[in-house]
Formats: sequence, C-alpha cells, structure tokens
Amino acid sequence: MGAITQLAVGATSDEGDRRRFRGSARTKLAPEVIARQSRVALLAFQCLPDRDAALAFLNSVDETLGERPIDLASASEAGAVRVEAALRALG
Repeated sequence: MGAITQLAVGATSDEGDRRRFRGSARTKLAPEVIARQSRVALLAFQCLPDRDAALAFLNSVDETLGERPIDLASASEAGAVRVEAALRALG
C-alpha cells in the first residue's frame, strides 16, 4: 500500500509537487560576487589551521577590516584584495 500524503483542499498532487520543488525566493548572486567569495573562502581554508577557524574568520566581524570578511569580499574587488591580504598576514 502506498504512502498517504495530505494535500490542501482542492489541490491536486501536481500542484503540491510544483509548490514543493519550486525555486526559492532567494536573490541570486552575480557571477563575479560568487567568484570573489569562492576565491577568498579557498584562501581562508588554505591559510587557517582548520575549517572552523576559516568559517569563523569569514563570518565574524574582523576589527582590522571593520566588517565581516565575506561581506567585504562580496562588495567589491578591492574588498576581496583587502581580505586576501589579511589572510596572508595571518597565515
């Protein structure tokens, strides 16, 4: 016997599937932003001792940079260069 699923009143199974698998409402990042984030993240994983340290650096406000490194790198190429310099100084 098949599994029983609950659907909204008046909905067909196709409507439920479309709703479940529809793309999210998140804003997509521009390719150049993704490239900068990736480049900085890779360098963080190479320069810092472990994954947790790299993630903490990228996602916490850094006093020398004045903001979260991942946000700074996302904002501009100059920001990404500043984050890379900070990582090289740490490593």
